[in-house]
Amino acid sequence: METDKLKRIFRQYLLGQAGKRESDTIDSWYQSFDNEPVAPLSREQEEAIRREIWQNIQPELERKKVYYLKRSLAAAAAIFLLLAGGLTYYMVNKSAPAYTEIASAIGERKTIQLADGSQLTLNAGSVIRIPKDMSKERRLDIVDGEVFFDVKGNPAIPFIVQSGPLTTTVLGTAFNVSAYKGVNRMSVSVTDGKVSVQKAGGSADVLVKDQALTYDRAKKTATVDAIDKSLLGWRQGTMVLNDASFDDMVVLMQKNFGLSLTTSEVKIRETRYTTELSTTMDPVKAAEVLAAIHNLKIEVTGHVVTLHK
Repeated sequence: METDKLKRIFRQYLLGQAGKRESDTIDSWYQSFDNEPVAPLSREQEEAIRREIWQNIQPELERKKVYYLKRSLAAAAAIFLLLAGGLTYYMVNKSAPAYTEIASAIGERKTIQLADGSQLTLNAGSVIRIPKDMSKERRLDIVDGEVFFDVKGNPAIPFIVQSGPLTTTVLGTAFNVSAYKGVNRMSVSVTDGKVSVQKAGGSADVLVKDQALTYDRAKKTATVDAIDKSLLGWRQGTMVLNDASFDDMVVLMQKNFGLSLTTSEVKIRETRYTTELSTTMDPVKAAEVLAAIHNLKIEVTGHVVTLHK
């Protein structure tokens, strides 16, 4: 009975026939959704819900030509959520695979062994998501950071790594993916075997041993060149800057040494930076070496390092 009553009130509200008390109650109820966290849905789930909403409201639109106000549209969405919430919950929480999130701290390198026999090494300040059940799907997501993969081959279940706009697929190989959120340049470097790298909305590139793909986030372009093995030195405790922008350098120094680099000088921001630093160095000492190589000076306040001429 209560469900039928609610449906009747919502229908009257949509048609503009509800009383002031009912209308105010529904308005307040809908506004409360602004403070509720909404679970993210995949593109497929969003499309399925969009189609079902349309199938529910289209007959009403054909029967009655009603000029909906903003609140009416909001209420229509709210009604659908009320009636289909159980289905949506099932889709999100039952159909989607369960994942475990693993992170490495600032300055930490972490090696983990997966259930399928593959081995992963995380660079400093990295976050990855791994499926709890790898017997059905081997799809990992690099949320932030850099990871070296030594993959155990299994032709029946390809090993897939999602890193923002790049999707790397392998059967059995060793490769490195650098995908720090705050760094413009991403890369996939193959040290053994072969991988396919698919760009979002674009074609795929096949990389073999000693090849690397570099992706420019800003320009959305990719190039394939011979691998620069010095960039893999992080596994041996070396942070490498190779023609890095100031902003990219700031991210890597923070991830490796916990320092926040800043400057008020435009010329310093426009400079490109190239150097190698041992990650075992004292953080301030590392900043001093970086500054000296580029003829700069530093001022240290806590964890903040200001660069100047």
